[in-house]
Amino acid sequence: MNKIELGKKLFNNVFVFIAVFLILSTAANLFYLDKNTSGNPGSKGWDGYPDFRVFWRAAGNFNRFFLDSQKNDILQYPIYNRNSKFYHFRYSPTIALFMVPFGKIPYPKSALFWWSLLSTLALLAAFLLMRRLIFRDFDLSDTKRSIVLWGTSLATLRYYLMILGQGQTDAIIAFFWVLFLVAYLKNNEIACGIMIALIIQIKPFFLPVLLYFLLRGKIKLIISTVIAFAGFLLLPCIAIGWDATIALLGEWKEILSMSIPSQLFNFKNQSVPSVTGALLLKNGAIRGLIAPQNLIYSISAMLTLCTYAMVIWISKISGAKNGNKCKYFEVSALVMASLVFSPIAWEAYFVNLLIPFAFTALLILQSNKRNALYAALAVYFVLSCVVGTDITKFIPGVNSFHFINISLGTIALAFAMMRSYRQTS
Repeated sequence: MNKIELGKKLFNNVFVFIAVFLILSTAANLFYLDKNTSGNPGSKGWDGYPDFRVFWRAAGNFNRFFLDSQKNDILQYPIYNRNSKFYHFRYSPTIALFMVPFGKIPYPKSALFWWSLLSTLALLAAFLLMRRLIFRDFDLSDTKRSIVLWGTSLATLRYYLMILGQGQTDAIIAFFWVLFLVAYLKNNEIACGIMIALIIQIKPFFLPVLLYFLLRGKIKLIISTVIAFAGFLLLPCIAIGWDATIALLGEWKEILSMSIPSQLFNFKNQSVPSVTGALLLKNGAIRGLIAPQNLIYSISAMLTLCTYAMVIWISKISGAKNGNKCKYFEVSALVMASLVFSPIAWEAYFVNLLIPFAFTALLILQSNKRNALYAALAVYFVLSCVVGTDITKFIPGVNSFHFINISLGTIALAFAMMRSYRQTS
């Protein structure tokens, strides 16, 4: 066996991929766990895993209230901290309940368990997607299958490492989206609704996707989502009772109303509506007509609705002959629109490009005219995977010049997906 054949065999070996993934995840975790991470730009604080510490403290306070025999007032145990401008718990009380097992474990041991969960779910998401995408719905050779697997992992590596460094929940969201896709392909609208309800509990900015399915007439999916979402919201009643749960829901609403507007113009926000709004607000006449946050919300709604209309139109004219391929297109488009056109889009959110990139890579491999597609992928990799990382920190001015490079790269990826979808339909 020559070197080329050996390299090809290793490249196509799934156990080699798992080994590389585990080694990389472990090395990243060991590196990030003791690293000082800035709580605010230019200042130090929050030793390692800043986002996980938010979950850990919220879960600890939730548990302390649960163990308090008198249970005087849930607000005496501050799950939602308004004093912190950025690093505060902004998720539903149900998430605090789910995090209680981690809150019972001392830090940093709890962080190691959290890292294990994130790594496991990220790996499961990749393999569940590939198993469905490659082995059931599309016919690919071993080499092309491996290209999709390794390429998708490389395309989302930046965001995965961000998740490991901060202890964020986005790997869980990516896993839920894969489960949603599998259920959607099976026409199981009840399971789809449950998955969306779970996603919205953690990331409310995905809420607009319900409008898309309402426009598509997926009534069972909508009803399932509403019932499941309400059930999840009230789940803490089992542990802390009705009054405390209602109080916490009020706190959650208040923290969101404070947190979201305060971060709209954060220099790290990758949102297209945010940047568009900031440019428009330089015009004094526009500033006098509408509040800044309302302008951004309006732009977000307009761009989202236009995207939904386009996806519905494409689905109607191509769905009958493309079958499941059309459903992959729908889910990919919805995820990308949610990321790019949300009023707030942090870097780690883009790990949810797992499905869109894998689907796009597969379409490109099936396409005959690839030059423009390769160019679009190159733009995506440069803007979304390279710019702003340690790779470009040696280039003067690149990393200090803040712009929506990841979202622009994602738009290039969307172009590649739409063009290759049209070519292969």
